[in-house]
Parts: sequence; structure tokens; C-alpha cells
Amino acid sequence: MASILARKTPTIAQVYESWTTSLARSGAIQPIEDFVKKDSAFKNQLEDFFPVFIRDNTYDSVLYTLPFNKSVTAYFYNVDMFKKKGIDRFPETYTELIEVSRKLTSGDTLATAFSVTVGMFEQLLYAFGGRLLDENRNPVFDSEAGIKALKYLQDMLYKYHVAHLTTGYQHQDEFLAGRVAYVMGTSVSYAFIMRQKPTFTLGMAPMPHEVRKVCFIMGTNIAIFRRAREKEKRAAWTFIKWFTSPEIQARWALATGYVPVRRSAVNLPEVQKRFKEVPGLEDVWAQLDYAITEPVLPGWYIGRKLLSQLSLEPALRGGMDVEEVLRRGKLEVARALKQD
Repeated sequence: MASILARKTPTIAQVYESWTTSLARSGAIQPIEDFVKKDSAFKNQLEDFFPVFIRDNTYDSVLYTLPFNKSVTAYFYNVDMFKKKGIDRFPETYTELIEVSRKLTSGDTLATAFSVTVGMFEQLLYAFGGRLLDENRNPVFDSEAGIKALKYLQDMLYKYHVAHLTTGYQHQDEFLAGRVAYVMGTSVSYAFIMRQKPTFTLGMAPMPHEVRKVCFIMGTNIAIFRRAREKEKRAAWTFIKWFTSPEIQARWALATGYVPVRRSAVNLPEVQKRFKEVPGLEDVWAQLDYAITEPVLPGWYIGRKLLSQLSLEPALRGGMDVEEVLRRGKLEVARALKQD
């Protein structure tokens, strides 16, 4: 944002969705759609992109950006610990997850650990049938589903005592050390965990469901800035086409853990080979068929921080009443969105 004020923008950059809306409103970025219209060969390839990525990169009915380093939420679990408790798969529902977590908790070993994140709350919120905002962009996360979602996390900590809170990525360290049986992460977490050479059999699974199946995509998109010289813009467009090609997407995904953004990349032989080598990976990537995004609004960048500070932190670290903190958070998030 500082580069825009200084009128020294780059040619190309990674941007989050909430940034895109601000940049689009200010005219700082040139819609990718402008380049697509002049490139009939690429235009025909847009149908190959997973629909969630087209929605994620569209603002005010215009395709402004294209996906870059995208991931999906997933669970990672210690297969050996699960087997010792007679559990042969990761739970498919959140109701089942509580039951399994109680079986896994014993002595100094807890079922799981997690940090206070909007990502974990919103995953439960939507799985229980709720949503963050309504069609008029008003916050509604204090609904019955929202109360149930936050209470679910609170109960894991204080009622069932199957989890404890961490900060940052400490939960992954505890998982690798064998102190907890499973953790939530993203598809990128697989590459990180494997680099640490775990001493147990690693399992990965898609997100559990309850009322509905849901999975959030994470990561940034790529934008071209309007003030760049035409020659630089053409070079940027050439790079984007190369990077989003099926072959490069397959290489990128297999090397990093980010998901491929095109369906045809998933069908390539090297990807199919990896599916056979890594149990659960195919199911995790299959979540792209029903994946969703966070609100594509400038105000949501502040709104999600307020939700965490005023609702999630007090409920999970302070044990405060769930309904009260969600109402408080809703009021402040509504004010932030109105200033958008």
C-alpha cells in the first residue's frame, strides 16, 4: 500500500483478497480480465480452473487477479497413536471427533492442540450451518451455529480436557514430538511436517463435516499493477500463463504442498503417482470441489482481527461466555465493515 501512495508500484505482486478490493477500487491494479480478453487461447482455459478460484479472484463481476500460492485446510494425525486406541481412520464428523478425542487423551498425552485462529472457528461455523456475513454483508457469526462452533472449541479445552492452547505453530511442534495425536493445518503443512522427519506414520484427512461439508482456501493471488510499462505488463502476463499451466502447477504443488489451481493438473501422471504414495492427499485436494473463501471485502481484514480479539480470545483463553463475546465481536465487526 505504501508503494501506491509513493506512486512506485511493482509490476506484479502477491495480494490477499481484502487487498484486491481496495486496489481495484483505487484503480491501482489492472484487471486480469483485460489480458484474458485479448488472449483467446487462455480464455478457453479458464474453465479448467477450479470454480472457487475464479470466484475468489472476481470482484464486482470482474476477474482482477489469478490464484498463486493456494492451500486448503486439512487435519494431520499420528496413525500409530490412533491404531493403539483401536481407531482405524480419522473422524468424518465433528461429533465423532469429540468421541475419538476422548479416547486419544490419556495421561500426559492430549488429543490435540491449537492456536486461537479465525480459521478454525469459521471452519466449524460453516460446518454447523452458519456463516460469517449475510447477503447484505452484515456479520451473523453470533447465530446458533456460531455459538455452537465456539462452544465446541471451548468444550474441548475446559469440559472434555482433550486439548490445550498454543501460540503460533507450537501445536505442530507438539504433534511432531508425539505429545498430541492430531492437529489442524493446511495442505502446505504436509511438506513442513515431512521435512522434520516424523518418527511415526503420518496420516492426513479432509475436514470433518456436520450439517455441511466445507473447506476454506488460504493463500494469496497474483495481480498486475496498472502503472507498470506495457512491456512489463506483457512479461507479467506471460509469467502468469506459464505459472498457471497444468504442468507447472503439478510441479509446484508436488514440491510445495500448495494445491494445483487447475483440474487438468490433478490428472497428470506424476500427481496420480503421488496420490498412491501419500494416503489421504487425494481426499484433501478433492475438497476443492466444495471449497469456499473468506469475505472478499477490504473491511474484513480488520473485521477478522476484531473477531479474534473480542470474541475468540476471551472465550478460549479467558473462558468467557460464548454468546456474550460473540455479540460484542459482532457489534465491532459491523462498525468496521460500515467504514469500508
